[in-house]
Amino acid sequence: MHLSLTLLLPLIPMLAAANMREVSFYCPVPVEKPPVIDGILDDPCWKKAAPYTATYEYFKPNPGPGKLKNTIRIVYDAQGLYLGIINYEDNVKALRKNVTDRDNPRLWTDDCAEIYFDPEAGGIGWRKFVVNAIGTVGDVLRVDGSVMRNDWNGIGWQVRTRINQDSWSMECFFPWEDLGKTAKPGDIWMFCHVRYAWTSGKFIGTTSSPGGNYSASGNFGYLCFLKAGQNADPETIAARLAPRLASPWCIGIGDQMIFNQGSGVQRASLADLIHAEKKRFSENMDAGKIPDSLMQDYRNLMEEYRDLMKNGRASVQFCRSLNGLAGRAEVFRWKTLLENEFNQ
Repeated sequence: MHLSLTLLLPLIPMLAAANMREVSFYCPVPVEKPPVIDGILDDPCWKKAAPYTATYEYFKPNPGPGKLKNTIRIVYDAQGLYLGIINYEDNVKALRKNVTDRDNPRLWTDDCAEIYFDPEAGGIGWRKFVVNAIGTVGDVLRVDGSVMRNDWNGIGWQVRTRINQDSWSMECFFPWEDLGKTAKPGDIWMFCHVRYAWTSGKFIGTTSSPGGNYSASGNFGYLCFLKAGQNADPETIAARLAPRLASPWCIGIGDQMIFNQGSGVQRASLADLIHAEKKRFSENMDAGKIPDSLMQDYRNLMEEYRDLMKNGRASVQFCRSLNGLAGRAEVFRWKTLLENEFNQ
């Protein structure tokens, strides 16, 4: 497969990034010495694993940034896969941790994490492992869209949790037998981390993959297993994932966006994309005299823009949010022109 590295700036305003499927991915790396499963995440192997920190609003088809922050790391060896997660929390004293019995269907009503693995990367079947903040667990096997085995239990997986000053952390080991397949370098799996929190007094959920949840497994992210010493470069990741994805889609890799709008895989600088969307927003908001009937719309758009600039960082998620805002500014401009030119 040929990956064009041409910077296609003329296409930037036409990216329609807000309507693209943003695809998440992570590259587990092999390790010689696995972590001790104690919930502390201080083992040397975790330093070899890049952190995954993106979160998205839960159960939304076109989600914005998630309100809960997490750090995910994954490594593997001949025995299985190891997962370390830090779930950041400002109010650990308010963590809900009532469920203490395995496979309790109300486990999701505690502060907890759901981990989904789809080794076949088909977006249909999965194995779900649930852990609350005090280490109570549950597991479910979905064979396909018709068969859900709530009676299934993984027999070898281990987990330990720890409540810290500003987070609760979890360290897991999943033997290949419990995952249904042994991963090798070059393999592609699907994966999703969902977190539920109740410390604010109401439910808040986030997901690691945009749109990914128990009923939308086709929106899970991907695990691209690397071999020792291999880097997660854009060309390698795009070449592996592109044949599996229906356009339009986009992936953020470092400071680049890889995307396909239906005419082949292309690549552009995130900084250039973001600069172009900022410019588009500013130009459309500078539409001359603002009619009184549109002044509140103007204020709302400017407030959203300031909030986005204050809280955002260079990412595909940020670019998509900015793209959507710039599109609304474009509509505002035309409304302003119509008011000024034709409704006087």
